[in-house]
Amino acid sequence: MAKVAAASPSNRILSLDIIRGMFLVVILIDHIELYPSLFAFFTGEGRLYVSAAEGFFFLSGIVVGLVYRRRLVRGFSFIFKRLWRRAAELYLLSVAFTLFFTWLAIVSRHTNIKYGLPSEINWPHILYQSVILHYTFGWADFLSRFAILTFLAPFAIYLLARGQLRLLASASILLWFFRGTNFIAAWQLIFCLALIIGFYWNEINDWAASVRQPLKSRLRQTVMISAGVTFAFSYLSMYLMSYLQNAAAHQPLWLNNFTWTWNNFDQKIWHYCDKFTLGPGRLAFFLLWFSALYMIVEKYQPAIRKYSRDWLLILGQNSLFVYIAHAFIVFIFKMFIPAQTSFLQNTFITALALLALAGAMTLRALRDDQLGTRPFSDFYLLPIFRRSNSATTDK
Repeated sequence: MAKVAAASPSNRILSLDIIRGMFLVVILIDHIELYPSLFAFFTGEGRLYVSAAEGFFFLSGIVVGLVYRRRLVRGFSFIFKRLWRRAAELYLLSVAFTLFFTWLAIVSRHTNIKYGLPSEINWPHILYQSVILHYTFGWADFLSRFAILTFLAPFAIYLLARGQLRLLASASILLWFFRGTNFIAAWQLIFCLALIIGFYWNEINDWAASVRQPLKSRLRQTVMISAGVTFAFSYLSMYLMSYLQNAAAHQPLWLNNFTWTWNNFDQKIWHYCDKFTLGPGRLAFFLLWFSALYMIVEKYQPAIRKYSRDWLLILGQNSLFVYIAHAFIVFIFKMFIPAQTSFLQNTFITALALLALAGAMTLRALRDDQLGTRPFSDFYLLPIFRRSNSATTDK
């Protein structure tokens, strides 16, 4: 397996920031939801066995584990207070954005812009349901879920600090096993697993360094080959098999039989890959694919930073702002997207949405520079602003 990256001088693990930036780009593209397009071929249209959302949850858990392991010296009172304040911020943002996007959809007469809007508008009921987090609307709906998990996170850190790893892991797995159709009960498993990994990051690093090179190489090859084969199968099942099914009338019998056999096998896999309840197959594929992605990004990090002009790094290190900005961009764009679009139009509109995200990030950089909270050069926006190899700090 790949050696776990050492933290940068600013205590950031840049490979994880880059991956989070990648996931945010994929989330924006898939939420714009214009298919077919050139970008859709890179994202899988959110219809593969795993989506970027799982990765976003996972990385958030890793960051919590990493950061608050270092802050144990400040005491549990500090950790509870800090995380609960963060949870309160996410909660208030979730309620505010839900109400705002609901109002905007109604006044703009775009009530079909996204599923979930009540058919009968009753503002007191909507307000109550929003406050208790039973109703969310818009493309920032994950904020409510992050608020709940962030509220619970200090309890998990307390157990880990007391050496109760088995108790925490058992409770998380048990909750997932009896999850039913509860999203939080299902997805807390990803967050909890990531928090554990973040908490024990240094120990994992030491273990990876102690593995002998021949075994390490075999493990790495096994992960990369397994991830490559399963990803390719999922990708081809969505694109190639769909094409063969649509062209069934013009194919020989043997190819039709092959297509339907393939489809039946794919459906059996999907039985264990439900997204909302985090099926066991989806969890297994995610862990496998994420491991392979991390190895790739860790190996080619300098090239990725160079050719992306550090934009993926910037997005990943400003994830909350980027996630909120993406929600506004998607909502506004969907208000003006024509009912019928072509491949070229889809590609062009999605590119504009990505440029809008870059513009929002640039405006934030200029604002922070004017307020004196963060130099504009820290955002690496243009080559002339680049500094030597220093890493940007988080929000």
